[in-house]
This record gives sequence, C-alpha cells and structure tokens, in this order.
Amino acid sequence: MNRYLPLRGPLALALLLAATPVVATPLLTSSEDTHARVCLARATAPARIVAACDAALTGARLTQTQRAELLVARGDGQFWQDDPTTAATSYRTAIEWNPRSVEAWNGLGWALWETDGNLAALEAFQSSLAIDVSVQGLGGAAATGRRGGAIDNDEARRMLEAALAIDPDYTWAMREIGWSHLDDLNHAAAIPSFEAALAIDQDDANALYGLGRAKLDIGEANAALGLFDRALGSEPDNYGAQVFRITALRRLDRNAQAVREAERLIAAHPDKASGYVEKGRALMALERRAEAIETFVTAETVVGPNNAILYWHADALASDARFSEALAVIDRGLALDGADYSDQLLKSYIALELGDYALARRAAEAALATGIEDPWAHYYIAITLVHEGQVTAGIGRFEQAVALGLPGDRVGTFATELIRSGSYIEAAQLRLKY
Repeated sequence: MNRYLPLRGPLALALLLAATPVVATPLLTSSEDTHARVCLARATAPARIVAACDAALTGARLTQTQRAELLVARGDGQFWQDDPTTAATSYRTAIEWNPRSVEAWNGLGWALWETDGNLAALEAFQSSLAIDVSVQGLGGAAATGRRGGAIDNDEARRMLEAALAIDPDYTWAMREIGWSHLDDLNHAAAIPSFEAALAIDQDDANALYGLGRAKLDIGEANAALGLFDRALGSEPDNYGAQVFRITALRRLDRNAQAVREAERLIAAHPDKASGYVEKGRALMALERRAEAIETFVTAETVVGPNNAILYWHADALASDARFSEALAVIDRGLALDGADYSDQLLKSYIALELGDYALARRAAEAALATGIEDPWAHYYIAITLVHEGQVTAGIGRFEQAVALGLPGDRVGTFATELIRSGSYIEAAQLRLKY
C-alpha cells in the first residue's frame, strides 16, 4: 500500500484488525446485523468486509445506487488488502451502476495511483470533482496533479488548503503541503505543515519522516535523527526513514555506525541503490577510498546503471585523483534518464582537473541550462575563461558566482588561477577587493 495515501473512511481500524488473524466466526454475529450493514460499516478486517459485501451483492432486491455503494465498500476492502488492481475493477463496476458516485471515482483514483500512475489517477479525481467537491477528490487531484506535472506546487497547495477548509483534521493534506514545500526547498514553510499533522497524531510516521527531512536539510542532523527513530518506531519498514537516518549519522560524523546501518539496509534491500550510496559515502568520510569505490562497483553490478551510484562513484574516483576513470563513469551517468545539473557540474570539475577547459565550460553551461543558478557552475566557467585569455570576462563571472553564494575560500583559489595565466595585477586587485 502506498504510505502516502490518506486514511479513507475507517481505514485505521480496518488496518488494525487486518494485523490480527481472521478467526472463523460467522460474518453476522447479531440479529441486528445484515451483510449489507457489515459491508458498508467497513469496521472489521478487510477480508471480512469483502466477504460481507459479496454476500450482500447476491441480494436480489438492490437499487442501482445501493449496489454501487456495496461495490465501493468491497473495493475499499480489496484496496486495504494491498490489491489495488482488483479494487479498481470493483470501483469501475460501481461507476457503471452509478456514474455520479463520488466515492467510486475517488476510490478508483487511489487504486489507479498504485497501478497506472499519476495522470491516470488524476483523471479519476477530476471526474469526481466534476460531480461534487470532496476532501478526497481535492487531495487526490492535488497530489497526483503535482506529481504528474499537470499542476504546479502552488496550485496543489491551494487545492489542499481547500480540502482542509472542509476537514481541518485532514492530516494527509497537511503532510502533502509539507512535501510540496520540501520540493520547493522551502523548509521554513514545510516544517509547520508537518508539525501540524503531528499535533493531531504524534505517531504519524510520514509526518515524522517529512519533518526529519526538513530538519536534516537545514543542518539540524541530531534533531532529524531523533525524528527518524520515532518514525521507524511507528513504521519499521519505512525505507525512506531508514535511508535518511543513515544520512543523519553521516552528518553527525558517526560514519562507522553509518557503514554498519547501510550494510544492514543492503542486506534487506540488495536491489535498491540507497544503501550502497550511503555506505560508499560513509567509507569516503572514513578515508577508506578503495572500499568505497569497490562498493560503488558492486552496486552497479547488482542494481544496474543508476544515476546516484554513478555520480558518487565518479566523485570517489575524482577524490582519488583518478580523473580519466571518473570522467568515463560520469559520462555513463549522463547517458541515463534522470541525469541533472549536478552530474554536469561534477563533469565540469573533472574536466578542469584534466585541463580540458573547453569540455569544462560546456559541462558547466549545460548545468546552468537546467535552470539552476549554481555558483559553482559560474565559478568553473570563470576559470575556463581566464585560461582562454578572457580575463575580464572571467573575473566578471567569478563576481557573479560570489554574489550567488560561492564560499569565500575560493577567492584565493581563483587568484591562483589568474596568476597561472599571467594575470598578476588582476590577482592582486581581486585580493584587495575581497
């Protein structure tokens, strides 16, 4: 089940009951019960909900609307059993009986999100909203729309705020707003969104994880570690929390522990890249370069070509001054879908170390072409311009990099590049200016 889905109806109770064995007791335990009532209440284990719905649907005297309601409840029971494909069939059949069933369209949206992706799910949620406004319709359309690129994060947040206006305790919308802010790197806005969800449910694993991510990004690694521990206490199989817990350990310079935790993660998930990446990075921090490089080689063999693996493999080779090998590895990464500006930026750095200024400039320009104004890209271009004899343009580009936040210790390094190119006066002026 997708951990980011909201609790639909009495799902929390249903999941709790699902965690215990279903005993062989009659579906109807009281003379006041009917199969239809048990089905529609959704207050027992998912398998029993489905059985009650199936029994109720055999009744001959059902209206079209009632049949659709029973089919939606059956779909919910199937969805809660981690069977979205079968659930989607139930929801579609419900829609055939009642095309204006908002619940059926919303259920279909959540099921399609699991099976067919964001845009297919969005279409179902839009069909729901065309009939009537609902919390689920707004939340589902916002989530699938922004993930599928159909709407931007601002529009998604407006829809989620509208859902919260209907249901102020809709914690799923709060978390989704928090994640949208993290996507925008707006940690100041993300933090209160996750905290609002935790004020309602202090054990909300996804909110704990999201808040941990935000705290980690603003440099509060110790606080983040505690949040990831709490998230894993509520949801031990939360893979993201396991990965970023190791990241927090690295940030706290607890790299030996990070290696051990990463090895456990690899053992549990050998086909996923993150464990290898975290182990390799922790080994690099411990100055165990050969082992780190071996880890990345193994990762590519086991997982297959992967952007993160190839990026950090190239970075490790570059740290070991094996620049030609590093260039070959990062080029493999750039050939994959998902390569981004950081891959081009690393290629630019490697090319500078190889003295290939034309290649370094092309790679840095490609990084900037992604729309991210990274100061290091401008800095690398500045170096290439100096070595191409365009000293004035190079100094201008360096000043642009500084204005964008380039660390102050690069002034001396850039002055050295000016001196190497014979620009002694310009180097002295640069030192006086900064």
